[in-house]
Amino acid sequence: MKKIHKKDGTYMMITLPDYALDYMENLNQSGRSKLTLKQYESDLKKFFSWLDIYKENTKFETIKALRADDIRAYFHYLKEKQLSQATIRRLASVLSRLMIYHQCICAHEIHKLAEAAPLRTLTDKDFITQNEYSLLAQMLLTKDAEVTKKSARNYLLTRNWTIVALLRTFGLTPFELHSIKMKDLNLAQGELTLSRDTTQLILSLPHNIMAKLRDYYFSIPESFRPKYYSNDPVFVAFNNISYSFQYDYDRQKPKVLSVRAIQEMIKDEVRRAGLRKISAVNFRNTAILEELANGVCDENVMQQFHLTSEAALRRYKQYLQEKEQK
Repeated sequence: MKKIHKKDGTYMMITLPDYALDYMENLNQSGRSKLTLKQYESDLKKFFSWLDIYKENTKFETIKALRADDIRAYFHYLKEKQLSQATIRRLASVLSRLMIYHQCICAHEIHKLAEAAPLRTLTDKDFITQNEYSLLAQMLLTKDAEVTKKSARNYLLTRNWTIVALLRTFGLTPFELHSIKMKDLNLAQGELTLSRDTTQLILSLPHNIMAKLRDYYFSIPESFRPKYYSNDPVFVAFNNISYSFQYDYDRQKPKVLSVRAIQEMIKDEVRRAGLRKISAVNFRNTAILEELANGVCDENVMQQFHLTSEAALRRYKQYLQEKEQK
């Protein structure tokens, strides 16, 4: 299965897995139009591009073993990209038909998600308060007690703090963090460049984020350390058994930290801090809300957070209006 890297740092599958191609051939034999087949192929490539990162493979055994939580993670990812509800339903419907064709366990769950209601109204629970974030930031830098054995987490304090700070400050998604390469980061100037379609967004990183980012970077042994101005990932995976940063010898570069690992890290740190359920979506929602509350125009907010339409901002504006009326 081939894939092509895109300008936004992600990649899209060029060809589908064999079992998906078998399904597409079945559709072709049933008389589906070329236009319909093209749309199905495009929609399935989106799913398999995500799956290849989420599960790190697209084998038939992997897709057969997917459960409800995995499917929810996919639709959570789609909603993070601020796709319209109509688009999400279409993607769900196409995926559901593939799963039904191959008699996958999760086919029924996808079908229910395909009929999901529009995005609900935002409430206080969709954001993170300053007090909650302060407690979380403090916990992220608090070492574990090493009474009987070493703690892998203690090697990653500055990495994890930096990840959460970028999520909260700029509303980045775990997928965007996963995709950041060393060539996107200017440690001297304190700038991070995000390539999006035909445009680039340059973020000026605050001093505290840059300081922790440098600490993390130089904590990686030089032989495993990402190289300047390269396609090496900024955020590197860690082996909790050998207490070492991981290296992909096949690709001759550090192994990238997966999207799922980022999500699990946030979940673990939130639990350690004794907070309610908080995810990257809460950070992103708060960052978007702050920009709108500060009077930033819709066009600039859409560009910063890579939103596709002004309709994506309606829930945030409605929330602000309701807060002002109280």
